[in-house]
Amino acid sequence: MPTAHSVATRPNQRDHILDTALRLMSERGAKGMTMRQLASACDLQVAAIYHYFESKDALLAAVVAERQYGSRMSDAFPIDPAADAADRLRSLFGHVWAGALEEQSIWRLLISEGMHGEAAVLPVGQALLELLEPATRGWIERFVPEVDDPSTAAKLIVGQLLTGFVRHVFEPDRDPVAVGAECAEPVVVAVFGPGA
Repeated sequence: MPTAHSVATRPNQRDHILDTALRLMSERGAKGMTMRQLASACDLQVAAIYHYFESKDALLAAVVAERQYGSRMSDAFPIDPAADAADRLRSLFGHVWAGALEEQSIWRLLISEGMHGEAAVLPVGQALLELLEPATRGWIERFVPEVDDPSTAAKLIVGQLLTGFVRHVFEPDRDPVAVGAECAEPVVVAVFGPGA
């Protein structure tokens, strides 16, 4: 068992707890992970977890909030401005899909807990969607200005991202890049028409 001294002097202890909690919650669900299991996985006493987080609900909210999606949505996009509009839209979707795959533990947790009506995760998931849709609209306006209705296209992209996650979960042997490319096509067809 760790001593109080070793717990107090560990650097980035809060980050370590959050990363471990994300891993455990994405494997077991928020309800399936106990604070005792988290403490054991972090090599801490349960009281040390409660030093950082007053409750399991506060921990769950912090796990998602710490990903700092708002600031990460300003990251650069590798989109070729010389490509035609349909290809730029495909590239945009592919970039957003790749970013979502990098954070799939969070998405799995949010979707799973949201489906179970976990009260602590609902506002966090809503806030993420409220960030994602306007950000996507902004990316479309910036990188694919030929799109007549960026708001509708953004809604389609967010919907297809969620569809992609469902496919990725239930078809785990499929290449995730292929799943993303397949999910991008209905968006391109809806925006630019068949054959685009």
